[in-house]
Amino acid sequence: MPLISFPPTNFLRYFLKREANQFFTSVAIRSLALGMVVIFEPIYLYNFFGHSLSLTLLFFGAIQGLYGLLAVWGAKFMARVGLKHSILFSHVFFWAYYMSLFLIGKFFLFVPLAIVLKAVGMTLFWPAFHTDFIRFSENDYQGRAVGKMNVVFSIPTILSPAIGGAILGLAGYQALFISVLIVLFASSIPMFLSRETHVVYSDSYKKAWSRLFKKENWRATLAFASSSMEAGVREILWPIFMFVLAISFTVMGGITTLALGVGSLFVLYMGRISDSISNRVWFLNIGSVLTSMAWIIKYFVLTPFDAFLAKTLYGICRSTADIPFQTFFYKKASLKRGEADEFIVYRAIVLNLSYFFFFSLLALLFLFTAKINIAFLIAAVVSLGIIFLGVPPKLKW
Repeated sequence: MPLISFPPTNFLRYFLKREANQFFTSVAIRSLALGMVVIFEPIYLYNFFGHSLSLTLLFFGAIQGLYGLLAVWGAKFMARVGLKHSILFSHVFFWAYYMSLFLIGKFFLFVPLAIVLKAVGMTLFWPAFHTDFIRFSENDYQGRAVGKMNVVFSIPTILSPAIGGAILGLAGYQALFISVLIVLFASSIPMFLSRETHVVYSDSYKKAWSRLFKKENWRATLAFASSSMEAGVREILWPIFMFVLAISFTVMGGITTLALGVGSLFVLYMGRISDSISNRVWFLNIGSVLTSMAWIIKYFVLTPFDAFLAKTLYGICRSTADIPFQTFFYKKASLKRGEADEFIVYRAIVLNLSYFFFFSLLALLFLFTAKINIAFLIAAVVSLGIIFLGVPPKLKW
């Protein structure tokens, strides 16, 4: 019999006493919840809208556009109630959003309600999340911290698509939404154990929006907009494309899980070497070009095996750019010190309004064609814009 007894319950209590661990534990459980549904949510709405790509894109574009408009309000709310409470309140809105999706077939008014609920949930969660994360990352090790954050996201997310696909294949969307709601509720528990943190948000609506048009911000604005547009194609159109290829939900979840498993190992490696290499700009530029090439390869996908290879390659290429990209973002935000949250809100406005306008244009495009993978070629072009967060290479003629 050991002299010192340290049962799992005591270890969990000790582990969750550390504020950073409470934060990352909550994020990990939340990632598990949303990871189970994230690739199947666009397909659910694509089917609801009668296989209309345009209506599906307008639905998701409206969510992001509303978030962009509400970003300043969200920051003011975050400053008033604190970071942890803002994240906790966001879970209520995400929970209500999935309830609305569950009931969307009963009454059409659940469509605009779902848009508002998710937009508010994102508005309460993301500014508070990024502001909180900055407190846990040291300037000299932000690449490693970003890598850790991505792994914290990735570990549950690796398994969650396969879990979600299995639930969906066996029991349908009703069981999947119920599972998501249960796990999402559990993600709130660690936040109840942590102390509250308050920040001061000083921007008026006018000042926040004026940052978009300042000359010194144009590179960052272009980079954030490019990142947002590329992510929109990845998150919405890629799952629908796999569905159109007649890939089953179970196989789709398995493809995503395997690809994420390979990619997450590379993410962790990239996070570590990012702190040891002085020229992160080089990584960002190379990653941007590789990501563009990966999108071109996705254009030619025809089978589930093709989809697995393309998804895995994309994950590796995107992380090459994503680690330095996120590191630059958090570095720029932390250097703002007292105005870090103002910078985060400026970024949120750029990300979400560019997403809205981009999806509106894609919705117009898909009124004339049903060829989804055309968007992959567009993503290959816009992904090159993320280099502007660093220093774009000079072209020699």
